[in-house]
Amino acid sequence: MQNDSIIITRGQIGQWASYIGGTSLLIGLIGLIWQGGLTPIIIAFLIIAGLGIALWAVLSPQEFSGFFTGRQTRYGTIAVFGTLILIGIVTTMYVILQRSVITMDMTEGLRFSISNETRQVLRRIERPIRITGFYSPRMLQLRELDDQFFRLYETETGGLIGREYIDPNEQPSVAARYGMGYDGQVFISFLNTDGSVDFNTLMPIPRTESQERDMTEAISRLLLSGTIKVYFEVSHGELDIRDGEQRGLSGINNGIQASGLITLPLDLVTLASTGGDIPVDAAAIIMARPTTDLSEGEIAVLDRYLKAGGGLFIMADVLYNQDAFLRQDSPFNLYLWENFGLRALDAALVDSGASAQTPLDIISAAIFQDNQITQRMDSENSPAVFSLSRVVEVSESPPANVPNGRVIMSSTQSYGETNLRALGETNTYSYDEGEDLPGPLASAVWASNNQTGGKILLVGDSDWATNGLVTTAGNAILFTDGLSWLTGFGEQINFAPQTYSTGLPVMFVDGSTLDLIAFLTVILLPGLVLAAGLIVWTRRMRA
Repeated sequence: MQNDSIIITRGQIGQWASYIGGTSLLIGLIGLIWQGGLTPIIIAFLIIAGLGIALWAVLSPQEFSGFFTGRQTRYGTIAVFGTLILIGIVTTMYVILQRSVITMDMTEGLRFSISNETRQVLRRIERPIRITGFYSPRMLQLRELDDQFFRLYETETGGLIGREYIDPNEQPSVAARYGMGYDGQVFISFLNTDGSVDFNTLMPIPRTESQERDMTEAISRLLLSGTIKVYFEVSHGELDIRDGEQRGLSGINNGIQASGLITLPLDLVTLASTGGDIPVDAAAIIMARPTTDLSEGEIAVLDRYLKAGGGLFIMADVLYNQDAFLRQDSPFNLYLWENFGLRALDAALVDSGASAQTPLDIISAAIFQDNQITQRMDSENSPAVFSLSRVVEVSESPPANVPNGRVIMSSTQSYGETNLRALGETNTYSYDEGEDLPGPLASAVWASNNQTGGKILLVGDSDWATNGLVTTAGNAILFTDGLSWLTGFGEQINFAPQTYSTGLPVMFVDGSTLDLIAFLTVILLPGLVLAAGLIVWTRRMRA
């Protein structure tokens, strides 16, 4: 049997050394451009490149010299280096573009650009703001999409708005300090002078389809934080804003504060007895179910406040004693009727056509949307729910320059029960023609004075605003938008509804996919072409 022997010459070793050295040099240079500096891997490739080229020069000196000087190789050398230069230029441009994060909206209507309304809000920013998002590894895609959107705000403000992303699994204590409620939640806050988050200004950003509206309104609330104060009247047995139970008002109090407003107590009895006035910084007064009526002095305090442009949010329950708040013939009820064309009636709403568990658990049958209070409500998707609501009324002939109107009405199958003693003692009720009030009837009404700016929102129930019911969609909107109307807060953060969803604000490819595309188009394909050319050129040269 004949044994075939493999003979390896100096020229073959030099040829392979040239291939390895040239390829390593190309990879090392591209890596240097890509990373923007030396790394252990890049250094290793450059060392291999140097050894390979040196070995090529030692083992095949004539070939090495001819590669650069030979007439036959002159054009090949130019082609090789031209290819290297092209790859280097393309790679450098890609790295620059990737790090610059240039975003372009190519749609005809600029549907994926921030609106002029947003730009007007952003021009008011003078203090650095931080957007902080919490994303676990399974929410990385959402983080990439949000980041693309947040960058629009950072670019528009020249860096005054920054962003930070935190993995709640790795930093649970940080997530707890922020009060993170769900994976993917985003917060906004001012920064202190040392660059840390000012937790006194921290507020969450809601997640709806109107991403730009949510973000811009959150920024508006942040800019207004600490400038608007809401006072809760506490001297007539009102519900407690510190109470976290079902009958408490801690929910609306926390919600007001989360919107950047300040809540404070107000003692109307003391003000009247000392001849004082409601603070001039009071944007609104909330009277959440007073149990006793007001004195003439207290009414005078409220009158001065309303004439100065104040806002009054009254929740008047059905009460049965003679000293009950806002009795039909009480001085304060008469004051409201004469000056604003509003009043509460001594009757409880009963509605068999629009109710929950019992006909006393009223569901809003009709919502008037000719005002700023209920524009986001509708009877089908976001109705208001009341528990034993009192009938309230608007005058058909209100005082001059005092427009008023109904907010919520009961159904045609409703009536106003006037026998409150039987209702309170035995929980019995039935319609008595000539005594009870035929429906439909109002459970919430409003009025404003165009000359003084004074505003009143009167609701015939307080249960709807308690912790047990305020989480209902319609109730939450009624309270939030009602308070915004009273304080003027809504006008200061008014942002027109968008006609499109901004869940995907820009056209986006995540970083890993972009790197893969770049590797295939910038490195692999040109590298294969270059390698094939070198092999063909070398074989022809040796022939």
